[in-house]
Amino acid sequence: MSIQITDCTIRDGGYLLNKNSDPEFVKGIIKGLTDSGIDFVETGFLQTAVNGESIVYHNSEDIIKYLPDDKKNTKYLGFCDNSRYSIDDLDDYTGRSFKWLRISFAQHEIDASLEFCAGAMKKGYLVQFNPMDSISYTDEARAELIKKVNVIRPAALSIVDTFGAMDMLDLVHIFRQFDSLLDKSIKIGLHSHDNLGLSCALAERMIELSEECGRDIIVDGSLYGMGRGAGNARTELLADYINKHCGGHYDLHKLLKTIDEYITPILEDVHWGYDLPMYVCGTKHSHVDNVYHLKKAHNCTPNEMLDVVEKLSPQQRTRYGTGYSKTDFSVLDKTYDEYKVSAK
Repeated sequence: MSIQITDCTIRDGGYLLNKNSDPEFVKGIIKGLTDSGIDFVETGFLQTAVNGESIVYHNSEDIIKYLPDDKKNTKYLGFCDNSRYSIDDLDDYTGRSFKWLRISFAQHEIDASLEFCAGAMKKGYLVQFNPMDSISYTDEARAELIKKVNVIRPAALSIVDTFGAMDMLDLVHIFRQFDSLLDKSIKIGLHSHDNLGLSCALAERMIELSEECGRDIIVDGSLYGMGRGAGNARTELLADYINKHCGGHYDLHKLLKTIDEYITPILEDVHWGYDLPMYVCGTKHSHVDNVYHLKKAHNCTPNEMLDVVEKLSPQQRTRYGTGYSKTDFSVLDKTYDEYKVSAK
């Protein structure tokens, strides 16, 4: 069995930089992770609509400029949301850029994403298949997804904690269901967010579970946890744990040097990590944009955020407060107004 790390600093951390990271930052992070022996490195976003952002790409050729000459044993990942990228835009694998493709998708997009996955595999790519918000699936829906995945057989299927709401019992339950139903040739991945302060603990628990059953796994992290909202598991902590307990050989000095050179200098201007608004998102299974809006538009305290978000339906909590639009917060605003009236 193998335990591997995917680093998401460029992509997940890229949200904090409006997907327009300095090219030298991108090159430096990718080279540092490569030199440290990290197994997989996300390179940014594949999108049909490309508007000049530095880490948004039309196809694999756009990424070559950021990759080091000596790729060592690191594998590079192109990331795409099923709804924002077309298989028609993806070029055939040539060996010049990334070999791996990560496809993220919502529950209503399963069949379309499986078609995308099959098409990408025909073009020569290996796919990490990422169903968003894994804990929102019922056991029956999750079993049906796995059944369909076993037909296509991507390289990996991930447990994705989109809203940072997963606890240890959730992880154990989902992992055991994955392991019992998923073809043994398919790796199980984990992508979590640190709203409840559990990202690294969840990854370490999944490592323990994988050792019990002999399943190959991939755990996600980012340098210093850099990522939108509460951020992610910390790559350097995962690497240290795997080195100590699982025979890993990641170069921690090079990881820390990369953090010192590229992450530390931006800390005064770019912020992420656990705080009480992020706790509200995690404990109420809510998108971060809800609490961002409540703070910006209404100057809500965390306690008020908790009360308001709690009044939204489960779908409204995870779909920007309205169920559909990223920018229309009318339902959230109405809920806040009703809350203030009732609180008087």
